[in-house]
Amino acid sequence: MNIFKQLAKSTYSPKSISMFRFQGIGKTILYVFMLTILITLPMGIYMSSGISALLKGLDSTLREDLPEFTIEDGALVSDAKEPIELTKDDLFIVFDPTGSFTVQEIESKENAIGLLKNEFVYAFAGQSQSYDYSMLNTLSKADLLTYSSQFESVLPIVIGTVLLVFYLFTAASKFIEITFLAFVSILFKNSLQKKVNFKQLWVMAAYSITLASIFFMIMEFLQISVPSGIFINWFVNLVVMYLALKEIPGARKKTLD
Repeated sequence: MNIFKQLAKSTYSPKSISMFRFQGIGKTILYVFMLTILITLPMGIYMSSGISALLKGLDSTLREDLPEFTIEDGALVSDAKEPIELTKDDLFIVFDPTGSFTVQEIESKENAIGLLKNEFVYAFAGQSQSYDYSMLNTLSKADLLTYSSQFESVLPIVIGTVLLVFYLFTAASKFIEITFLAFVSILFKNSLQKKVNFKQLWVMAAYSITLASIFFMIMEFLQISVPSGIFINWFVNLVVMYLALKEIPGARKKTLD
Protein backbone atom coordinates (compact mmCIF):
# COMPACT_ATOMS: atom_id res chain seq x y z
CA MET A 1 0.00 0.00 0.00
CA ASN A 2 1.44 3.41 -0.94
CA ILE A 3 1.81 6.15 1.64
CA PHE A 4 -1.08 8.21 0.28
CA LYS A 5 -3.52 5.33 0.77
CA GLN A 6 -2.01 4.83 4.22
CA LEU A 7 -2.61 8.52 4.93
CA ALA A 8 -6.28 8.21 3.98
CA LYS A 9 -6.85 5.02 5.98
CA SER A 10 -5.04 6.41 9.03
CA THR A 11 -7.68 9.11 9.38
CA TYR A 12 -10.54 6.67 9.98
CA SER A 13 -9.37 3.06 10.36
CA PRO A 14 -7.65 1.92 13.59
CA LYS A 15 -7.63 -1.60 12.16
CA SER A 16 -5.49 -0.47 9.22
CA ILE A 17 -3.12 1.28 11.61
CA SER A 18 -2.74 -1.97 13.56
CA MET A 19 -1.83 -3.80 10.34
CA PHE A 20 0.83 -1.23 9.42
CA ARG A 21 2.92 -2.38 12.41
CA PHE A 22 4.62 -5.05 10.28
CA GLN A 23 6.11 -2.64 7.74
CA GLY A 24 9.73 -1.46 7.80
CA ILE A 25 10.89 1.51 9.83
CA GLY A 26 12.26 3.21 6.70
CA LYS A 27 8.87 3.52 5.02
CA THR A 28 7.40 4.81 8.27
CA ILE A 29 10.05 7.52 8.52
CA LEU A 30 9.29 8.49 4.91
CA TYR A 31 5.60 8.71 5.86
CA VAL A 32 6.38 11.05 8.75
CA PHE A 33 8.36 13.37 6.46
CA MET A 34 5.49 13.36 3.94
CA LEU A 35 2.96 14.10 6.69
CA THR A 36 5.17 16.95 7.89
CA ILE A 37 5.09 18.50 4.42
CA LEU A 38 1.30 18.53 4.52
CA ILE A 39 0.98 20.01 7.99
CA THR A 40 3.57 22.75 7.32
CA LEU A 41 1.92 23.73 4.03
CA PRO A 42 -0.57 26.28 5.45
CA MET A 43 2.00 28.07 7.59
CA GLY A 44 4.50 27.94 4.72
CA ILE A 45 2.04 29.62 2.36
CA TYR A 46 1.04 32.29 4.85
CA MET A 47 4.63 32.85 5.94
CA SER A 48 6.05 33.28 2.43
CA SER A 49 3.21 35.53 1.28
CA GLY A 50 3.45 37.48 4.53
CA ILE A 51 7.19 38.10 4.20
CA SER A 52 6.77 39.15 0.56
CA ALA A 53 3.87 41.49 1.36
CA LEU A 54 5.77 42.85 4.34
CA LEU A 55 8.77 43.84 2.21
CA LYS A 56 6.74 45.25 -0.68
CA GLY A 57 4.49 47.20 1.66
CA LEU A 58 7.45 48.65 3.54
CA ASP A 59 9.27 49.60 0.34
CA SER A 60 6.30 51.36 -1.28
CA THR A 61 5.40 53.10 1.97
CA LEU A 62 8.94 54.37 2.46
CA ARG A 63 9.00 55.78 -1.07
CA GLU A 64 5.53 57.29 -1.29
CA ASP A 65 3.94 57.90 2.08
CA LEU A 66 6.48 58.66 4.79
CA PRO A 67 8.29 61.94 5.50
CA GLU A 68 12.07 62.16 5.80
CA PHE A 69 13.40 60.64 9.02
CA THR A 70 16.50 59.29 10.69
CA ILE A 71 17.14 56.66 13.32
CA GLU A 72 19.83 57.87 15.68
CA ASP A 73 20.72 57.30 19.33
CA GLY A 74 18.14 54.51 19.50
CA ALA A 75 15.16 56.68 18.49
CA LEU A 76 13.10 57.55 15.42
CA VAL A 77 13.47 61.25 14.61
CA SER A 78 11.12 63.08 12.22
CA ASP A 79 9.29 66.37 11.77
CA ALA A 80 5.95 64.51 11.88
CA LYS A 81 3.92 65.74 14.85
CA GLU A 82 1.51 62.80 14.99
CA PRO A 83 1.49 59.11 14.03
CA ILE A 84 0.82 58.13 10.42
CA GLU A 85 -1.45 55.10 9.91
CA LEU A 86 -1.81 53.36 6.55
CA THR A 87 -3.43 50.18 5.22
CA LYS A 88 -2.11 48.56 2.04
CA ASP A 89 -3.44 45.22 0.79
CA ASP A 90 -4.42 44.05 4.29
CA LEU A 91 -1.08 45.29 5.66
CA PHE A 92 -1.42 47.76 8.55
CA ILE A 93 1.49 50.25 8.67
CA VAL A 94 2.31 52.71 11.45
CA PHE A 95 4.94 55.46 11.43
CA ASP A 96 5.11 56.89 14.93
CA PRO A 97 8.00 59.10 16.08
CA THR A 98 5.81 60.43 18.92
CA GLY A 99 5.64 57.27 21.05
CA SER A 100 1.85 57.03 20.88
CA PHE A 101 1.73 53.40 19.69
CA THR A 102 2.99 50.46 21.73
CA VAL A 103 4.67 47.27 20.56
CA GLN A 104 1.68 45.26 21.80
CA GLU A 105 -0.72 47.22 19.58
CA ILE A 106 1.26 46.25 16.47
CA GLU A 107 1.77 42.64 17.58
CA SER A 108 -1.99 42.23 18.03
CA LYS A 109 -2.52 42.74 14.28
CA GLU A 110 -2.53 39.84 11.79
CA ASN A 111 -0.22 41.61 9.28
CA ALA A 112 1.43 44.84 10.35
CA ILE A 113 4.60 46.93 10.30
CA GLY A 114 5.42 49.52 12.93
CA LEU A 115 8.20 52.11 12.80
CA LEU A 116 7.77 53.20 16.40
CA LYS A 117 9.62 55.67 18.58
CA ASN A 118 12.23 53.21 19.87
CA GLU A 119 11.73 49.97 17.94
CA PHE A 120 10.74 48.37 14.67
CA VAL A 121 7.90 45.83 14.93
CA TYR A 122 6.44 43.47 12.37
CA ALA A 123 3.66 40.89 12.49
CA PHE A 124 2.49 38.43 9.85
CA ALA A 125 0.38 35.28 9.96
CA GLY A 126 -0.12 35.85 13.68
CA GLN A 127 3.64 35.79 14.40
CA SER A 128 5.47 38.92 15.55
CA GLN A 129 8.93 40.23 16.33
CA SER A 130 10.38 43.55 17.50
CA TYR A 131 13.87 45.06 17.19
CA ASP A 132 15.22 47.88 19.31
CA TYR A 133 16.84 50.77 17.43
CA SER A 134 19.71 50.79 19.93
CA MET A 135 21.14 47.80 18.02
CA LEU A 136 21.45 49.92 14.85
CA ASN A 137 23.82 52.60 13.66
CA THR A 138 22.46 55.91 12.41
CA LEU A 139 20.09 55.30 9.48
CA SER A 140 18.14 57.59 7.18
CA LYS A 141 15.14 57.00 4.94
CA ALA A 142 17.47 56.75 1.93
CA ASP A 143 19.56 54.10 3.69
CA LEU A 144 16.50 51.98 4.40
CA LEU A 145 15.34 52.24 0.78
CA THR A 146 18.74 50.98 -0.38
CA TYR A 147 18.67 48.06 2.06
CA SER A 148 15.10 47.24 1.05
CA SER A 149 16.03 47.04 -2.64
CA GLN A 150 19.04 44.84 -1.88
CA PHE A 151 17.02 42.53 0.32
CA GLU A 152 14.33 42.11 -2.35
CA SER A 153 16.89 40.51 -4.70
CA VAL A 154 17.66 37.74 -2.19
CA LEU A 155 14.09 37.36 -0.94
CA PRO A 156 13.49 33.92 -2.57
CA ILE A 157 16.62 32.57 -0.85
CA VAL A 158 15.56 34.02 2.50
CA ILE A 159 12.03 32.60 2.22
CA GLY A 160 13.38 29.21 1.13
CA THR A 161 15.77 29.10 4.08
CA VAL A 162 13.07 30.11 6.56
CA LEU A 163 10.69 27.46 5.21
CA LEU A 164 13.38 24.75 5.31
CA VAL A 165 14.23 25.56 8.94
CA PHE A 166 10.54 25.60 9.83
CA TYR A 167 10.00 22.24 8.11
CA LEU A 168 12.96 20.58 9.85
CA PHE A 169 11.85 21.93 13.23
CA THR A 170 8.32 20.62 12.67
CA ALA A 171 9.61 17.23 11.51
CA ALA A 172 11.81 16.94 14.61
CA SER A 173 8.86 17.80 16.86
CA LYS A 174 6.75 15.12 15.14
CA PHE A 175 9.40 12.45 15.69
CA ILE A 176 9.54 13.42 19.37
CA GLU A 177 5.73 13.31 19.57
CA ILE A 178 5.65 9.85 17.96
CA THR A 179 8.34 8.47 20.25
CA PHE A 180 6.59 9.78 23.36
CA LEU A 181 3.26 8.33 22.16
CA ALA A 182 4.96 4.97 21.61
CA PHE A 183 6.31 4.98 25.18
CA VAL A 184 2.89 5.86 26.62
CA SER A 185 1.35 3.09 24.51
CA ILE A 186 3.36 0.50 26.42
CA LEU A 187 0.80 0.99 29.20
CA PHE A 188 -2.04 0.36 26.75
CA LYS A 189 -0.28 -2.71 25.37
CA ASN A 190 0.18 -4.18 28.83
CA SER A 191 -3.39 -3.50 29.94
CA LEU A 192 -4.77 -5.03 26.73
CA GLN A 193 -2.28 -7.92 26.90
CA LYS A 194 -1.11 -7.51 23.32
CA LYS A 195 2.19 -8.94 22.10
CA VAL A 196 3.72 -5.90 20.38
CA ASN A 197 7.37 -4.82 20.46
CA PHE A 198 8.50 -1.19 20.71
CA LYS A 199 9.37 -0.93 17.01
CA GLN A 200 5.79 -1.91 16.15
CA LEU A 201 4.42 0.55 18.71
CA TRP A 202 6.52 3.32 17.15
CA VAL A 203 5.23 2.52 13.66
CA MET A 204 1.63 2.50 14.90
CA ALA A 205 2.19 5.79 16.74
CA ALA A 206 3.44 7.39 13.52
CA TYR A 207 0.12 6.61 11.82
CA SER A 208 -1.99 7.34 14.90
CA ILE A 209 -1.02 11.03 14.85
CA THR A 210 -2.42 11.43 11.32
CA LEU A 211 -6.02 12.31 12.24
CA ALA A 212 -5.11 15.10 14.67
CA SER A 213 -2.37 16.40 12.36
CA ILE A 214 -4.73 16.66 9.37
CA PHE A 215 -7.41 18.31 11.51
CA PHE A 216 -5.03 21.03 12.72
CA MET A 217 -3.68 21.47 9.18
CA ILE A 218 -7.22 22.25 7.97
CA MET A 219 -7.79 24.64 10.87
CA GLU A 220 -4.51 26.38 10.00
CA PHE A 221 -5.59 26.74 6.37
CA LEU A 222 -8.89 28.26 7.50
CA GLN A 223 -7.02 30.36 10.09
CA ILE A 224 -9.30 29.11 12.85
CA SER A 225 -7.85 29.08 16.34
CA VAL A 226 -8.57 25.88 18.28
CA PRO A 227 -8.81 26.40 22.08
CA SER A 228 -6.68 23.97 24.11
CA GLY A 229 -5.23 22.61 20.89
CA ILE A 230 -2.38 20.69 22.52
CA PHE A 231 -4.79 18.80 24.79
CA ILE A 232 -7.11 17.96 21.89
CA ASN A 233 -4.13 16.79 19.85
CA TRP A 234 -2.92 14.40 22.55
CA PHE A 235 -6.41 13.18 23.41
CA VAL A 236 -7.07 12.22 19.77
CA ASN A 237 -3.63 10.63 19.41
CA LEU A 238 -4.10 8.49 22.51
CA VAL A 239 -7.64 7.42 21.58
CA VAL A 240 -6.61 6.40 18.05
CA MET A 241 -3.57 4.52 19.36
CA TYR A 242 -5.67 2.70 21.96
CA LEU A 243 -8.28 1.69 19.37
CA ALA A 244 -5.55 0.49 17.01
CA LEU A 245 -4.01 -1.66 19.74
CA LYS A 246 -7.42 -3.16 20.49
CA GLU A 247 -7.59 -4.34 16.87
CA ILE A 248 -4.50 -6.53 17.31
CA PRO A 249 -5.50 -10.16 17.88
CA GLY A 250 -4.67 -11.45 21.36
CA ALA A 251 -2.14 -14.20 21.93
CA ARG A 252 -3.64 -17.64 21.50
CA LYS A 253 -3.82 -19.68 24.67
CA LYS A 254 -2.30 -23.13 24.54
CA THR A 255 -4.72 -25.95 25.34
CA LEU A 256 -3.78 -29.25 26.96
CA ASP A 257 -4.88 -32.47 25.21
